[in-house]
Amino acid sequence: MSSLLPVLAPRLPGCPPAVDDRTYTKEHTEEEWESMREVIRKLYIRDNRKLNETMAILQARYSFAATASTVDEQGSSSSSASPEEHQDDPTASMGLIQPSNTGPYSDLEQVLGGVFNWSQSKLEIFPVMSDPMSEYLATPNSPPIRDSRTMYRIFELVFDLWFHGKGDLAGMAARRGFYVLEFVLSDDHPDLIWHVLDTIYDMVDRGHLRLLSLFLDHATVLAKRQLPAQHPLLLILQQLRNCDYQSQEGRKYLCHLLRQAWLRNVDLLGQHIETSDAHRLWLYEQLIWDGRTRLRRESELGKRQDAMYQALERMAEAQNQTSYEVDADQLRIEALRLEFTQMDVGDKKMAEELAINLLDLTRTDSGPRSNDRFHAYACKMLARVQESRQEWETAEQNLQHAISKREVAHGANNNLRVIRDMWVLAAHYQKAGRQVDADSITADALSRAQKYLEQGVE
Repeated sequence: MSSLLPVLAPRLPGCPPAVDDRTYTKEHTEEEWESMREVIRKLYIRDNRKLNETMAILQARYSFAATASTVDEQGSSSSSASPEEHQDDPTASMGLIQPSNTGPYSDLEQVLGGVFNWSQSKLEIFPVMSDPMSEYLATPNSPPIRDSRTMYRIFELVFDLWFHGKGDLAGMAARRGFYVLEFVLSDDHPDLIWHVLDTIYDMVDRGHLRLLSLFLDHATVLAKRQLPAQHPLLLILQQLRNCDYQSQEGRKYLCHLLRQAWLRNVDLLGQHIETSDAHRLWLYEQLIWDGRTRLRRESELGKRQDAMYQALERMAEAQNQTSYEVDADQLRIEALRLEFTQMDVGDKKMAEELAINLLDLTRTDSGPRSNDRFHAYACKMLARVQESRQEWETAEQNLQHAISKREVAHGANNNLRVIRDMWVLAAHYQKAGRQVDADSITADALSRAQKYLEQGVE
C-alpha cells in the first residue's frame, strides 16, 4: 500500500499504519513517461484529481513514483489536447463536479473526495478477507447485528411505516436502527460508508429532517468513540452536521454532492471490474446488488455491460471448477448476473432465462437457508418480467411463493426481509386493480412489523 494512502485509510485502534517497504525510483526515461502520460492525463486533467492523489494512484496501482513537479508538468503538457479528443476518448471518466474550494460546502466536498483513499485501501486489502454478505448468508435467519445492510433496511422500514401512518411503529424502528448503529460502526468493511450515506441520503431526499438531525448527532458521537480520527466517515458526519437542511436549495445541493461522491466511487470500482475475482464479490454487490437505493440509482452500469458480463462469467467458471456442489458464492454470482441483466441492462428475455436457471439451482428442500433466500429472490424477479407482460395471475403466484421462501430462509421471528417482499405483493395487487387484496396484505405486513419490532434484538 502506498505510504500516501493510510492517512485516510481506516485501521484498528493501536495498529500502526501499513508500511510499503518497496523501493521506488523517481527517475524515468522518456519512454517510461510516454507510457504513463495518458494515465496521468486521465487522472490529473479529466478526472480532476488532486496532485498528491494522482501521485498516490500512480505509485499504488502502477508502481510508478514521481515528484510532484514532474507529474504536474506531464499533466499540464497533456492538457493541450483538442476538445474533440477529450470527447471521443472512451476511457473518459463520468462527468463529476469540480470542487469549488469556496462556499459553505467546500469542506464537505474535500472530505467526500477523501472517500477515494478509503475505497482504494479496501481494493488493496479485501481480496484476502471475508465480507459481510458471506456472514449474512451463513445465518439469514439471524443476521449479525453489525450488518450494515440490515441497518439500512431497518431505516427503510421507518420510512415505510411513516408512509402508512404508523408513527409509533416508525419510532420503534428508528430506535432499533440507532441501537444497531453502534455495532455497525465496529466493523469497517467496503460497504460501511455507503450504507450510512444511503441512509442519510434517503432522510434528506424524503424530508425526514428531524430524524436526520438525530441520526447525525448519534452517529457522530459513536464514530468519534469507535473510528480513527481521520476516518472519512467521521469527517463526513462532522461536516454534514453543519450543512443547510432547512432550505430546498440546500437539500438539493447536498444530495447532488453525495451523488457525485457515489459516481466517483463507481468510476473507481469500474476500473477493477475486469481484474477482480470471487474474492471481491463485495465490489460487484456494491455496484449491482445495492444499486437500487436512491443514492445509487442511474449509475449507468449498463454502459459497462461487456466488462461486467465477462467478469461474472469468469467468476462463475472459476467457482464451478473448485466446487462440485452449488455453494453460496455461486448463487451470489448468478443473482448478480440476474440483477444486472434485468435492472441495469434491461434485457427482460435474458433476465427471465436467468431467473428460471436460479430457480432450478435452488429448487431443493434439503439445502441451507441461503438457498431459500435466493429462490425467493428469483421468484420476485421472474414476477417482474411477468408483470410487464400483464400476466397477473402467474406473477401473483411467484410473489406469494417468494414470501413463503423468505419465511423459510429468515424464520418466523425475523420478518424484516419478509415484510419488504410483502410490500412488493401489495404493489402488484394495486397494479392489477385489486385494492382490497392490496389493503389486506399491507395490514398483514404492518402486523408483522409490529411483532418484529417488539421482539428483542439478538
